[in-house]
Amino acid sequence: MVHPDDSSRSDSRHKRGFFDALVPLLVAGLAALGGGFYWGYSFRSQQKPTAQELREQEREQLTTLGWKQSAEGVLTRWCTEDCNPPKLFGGGKAQVFEVYCKDRPCGNVRAIFKVLDAKGEEIGTTTSSREGLQGERLRMVVVSPESGAHRFELEEFTAQAMVY
Repeated sequence: MVHPDDSSRSDSRHKRGFFDALVPLLVAGLAALGGGFYWGYSFRSQQKPTAQELREQEREQLTTLGWKQSAEGVLTRWCTEDCNPPKLFGGGKAQVFEVYCKDRPCGNVRAIFKVLDAKGEEIGTTTSSREGLQGERLRMVVVSPESGAHRFELEEFTAQAMVY
């Protein structure tokens, strides 16, 4: 004789067996998902450049753009972008010189330039000066009234700042 509670017991055993088999699969799935997140995080953290590597990359980029270190923490170059140097009527030469106070305040910036003719011979000198703060990019207009002036060459550069 079949007891009425026996059929409900077999259904509950069947349901319970299904869930008992499903739990290990869910745990394995969650473990795989967590392992994937962990692997992705550790892989990404290994690929992040260090602060030193970032500084080196930035230095390489600035060098590629023509910047040279002229004083500790101060970079210089002849202007290569929208410089708009003034036009001199009656002879002479004007050119824009850039100073980047990258890692420190520049303070009093003073630059002495040789004035060269078309043959590269020195025909005079000119001086330019400005004040600069840390992170600031300065543009100095270098001017020579010499009619034979063809280009300028940096002879001496100083950037003196007092930091309290």
